[in-house]
Amino acid sequence: MNSFAALLDRLAYESSRNAKVRLMSDYFRSTPDPERGLGLAALTGALSFTNAKPGLVRALITERTDPVLFAMSYDYVGDLSETVALMWPAPLDGMRPNHAPLLSDIVEGLETLPKRDLPARLAHWLDGLDDTGRWALLKLITGSLRVGASARLAKTAVAALGDLPADEVELVWPGLAPPYLDLFAWVEGRAERPVTLDPVPFRPVMLSHALEDSDFATLDPAAFTAEWKWDGIRVQAVAGRTPEGARIARLYSRTGEDISPAFPDLVEALDFDGALDGELLVLRDGRVQSFNVLQQRLNRKTVTAKMLKAYPAHMRAYDLLEDRGEDLRGLPFSDRRAR
Repeated sequence: MNSFAALLDRLAYESSRNAKVRLMSDYFRSTPDPERGLGLAALTGALSFTNAKPGLVRALITERTDPVLFAMSYDYVGDLSETVALMWPAPLDGMRPNHAPLLSDIVEGLETLPKRDLPARLAHWLDGLDDTGRWALLKLITGSLRVGASARLAKTAVAALGDLPADEVELVWPGLAPPYLDLFAWVEGRAERPVTLDPVPFRPVMLSHALEDSDFATLDPAAFTAEWKWDGIRVQAVAGRTPEGARIARLYSRTGEDISPAFPDLVEALDFDGALDGELLVLRDGRVQSFNVLQQRLNRKTVTAKMLKAYPAHMRAYDLLEDRGEDLRGLPFSDRRAR
């Protein structure tokens, strides 16, 4: 856990994108399995703990310290993890554990321990860590790392271990699971490329690049297609069938995050076999709503029937990436659009 905590601490203070990639690559290179794979899972948001909630952390700290002092400190600091990490006192019996817990032990405990046993185990882990370790542990539990390292950047760092493009990792990512032993074996040249059986994978797309004034003189308008700048977010809608014939559909963000739970109305409407690239919008009475309206639907695990009715999701398709099992990305855009 200490090495992962040190990584998060350095990432939080590093502003350079390339430096962040190097920090993560160094961590993945020097950390053994399965620790590094679980660290990758944490950085990409692939870990979720049902019984570990901020309320548990608040209850523990108010048992160990003065509740009024905690409330005042939290109000001043503004971050629960940082406040508790700094305020956590010495163990009640005066004896600290002989060694810091491993990240793998923590993840296993958070995933398997009954809710009634979790407070005592969490207190034991906190007793065995220093300030930075406690901060990292609590960030992991509350699900808000916020160290300026996106899932895409973490995958880029993994790809760097084998001098691979990040898109190569993106292509196999949907079929992988923590602790990603097969992924690390592949990028390090110890195994073949993982085979994904996911019928609805994300297809990595090229990021947009700003044009300088000097670029316009070299552009041929006939070689480009213009679209309206709609007030939404870029998404990829993918639908297909499992080997057993069951229909499956997903909605991905531009970076490959599965955002299907937030838009069940749109996902249910994906009655086709293929992959579409387009813009996610909220449409009312035939009119595109502002991005502020769309934000009411973003970053949600579930949505209510009332919200579905008030903020109906819509996708304006730009491109067809796959059609009934045929990969169209090698065709000219005009040919894909015509289909």
